[in-house]
Amino acid sequence: MRRSVIAFVAGAVVCAAVAGVIRFKLVPDAERVQSDQNTVDRYTGTATYLDQRAVAGGDLAHAFVKDSPFTAVETVKAAGMHGNVAVLSDVTAISGAGGVLGNPTATWAVDRKTLMPAAAPAGVKADAHQGLAVGFAFSPDKHDYPWWDGATGTQATAKYVRSENHVGRSTYVYTVDVSGALKDPATLAQMPQAVPVAVLKGLAATMAPDLQGALSALLPPGGDSVMVPLTYTSATKTTMWVDQLTGTTVDADSHQTVAAQMKSKLGTVPLTPVLDVDTKFSPAGIADAVKQSKDDQSQLLWEGTVAPIALLVLAVALLAGAVMMGRRGRVATAPAGAGTDDDTPETLEPTAKEE
Repeated sequence: MRRSVIAFVAGAVVCAAVAGVIRFKLVPDAERVQSDQNTVDRYTGTATYLDQRAVAGGDLAHAFVKDSPFTAVETVKAAGMHGNVAVLSDVTAISGAGGVLGNPTATWAVDRKTLMPAAAPAGVKADAHQGLAVGFAFSPDKHDYPWWDGATGTQATAKYVRSENHVGRSTYVYTVDVSGALKDPATLAQMPQAVPVAVLKGLAATMAPDLQGALSALLPPGGDSVMVPLTYTSATKTTMWVDQLTGTTVDADSHQTVAAQMKSKLGTVPLTPVLDVDTKFSPAGIADAVKQSKDDQSQLLWEGTVAPIALLVLAVALLAGAVMMGRRGRVATAPAGAGTDDDTPETLEPTAKEE
């Protein structure tokens, strides 16, 4: 009987210990970047861009390709775990839009819990950045976050604007509005670094009348074949719907405009947009993101609530069983006559009087 009590108590201790490990070890670990991280986001969009082949051929009437469709697949995958630092590979494959959008790639070193920038481990080459670069961590808050804008190479702000139900999920809505000099190497590689004066004269027809006059006055002398150096600016507005529990971005749309600037003796002169891109999650991308969010929520519910509570209930039941077994054992081993008072005198039957 004593062995049974010990077994019940040991079982209760084991159940309570396992519940603690699940709730306070496995759950926090599940909320960090895992070694098998492999997130795929799918986008669709349109791009209006300057066709360099048309420009080079002098076909300025067709210098711009308008609303060319494209699709994009962004894959963020764990490339290595180094304690609390995760090294993530970020690769975007873009199809369509004449190839002008390139195929951006990056490597990020981030904190596994917060996804904020972390020092790259020894021997690892990671892209420098400030703020969030690969989305939000588990359980984001209703406040602004620093955000990395790769186009300008600067820190922007993901501004919290509201909470709303979107695509069947409770989400926080964040917006990013950032502009500045274009610094992204992949985009710059698709832009002409200089154009002939003849091209600028042709592009002037797309500008406001007052700007046309100013441009004509600033064009360098020497004829239509003189090359004019260009610089570029980028302006991007993005809206993201982020799951309140899991931090998964379940939907997003973005609008980026890249404009050319001419270098002149009076400084830079704004010209015309040479790239205009609208991007949003595709229907398949939304469905995948929602499924991932639901799966993560189910895992957290099971590991954070159901399993620990079930194990604690079982531990209590085992302890109750141990108490009951102990009581039964004491009753079974009690000596015969136990519970009577030996000092109580026996009652004698009265004897009949002799006649």
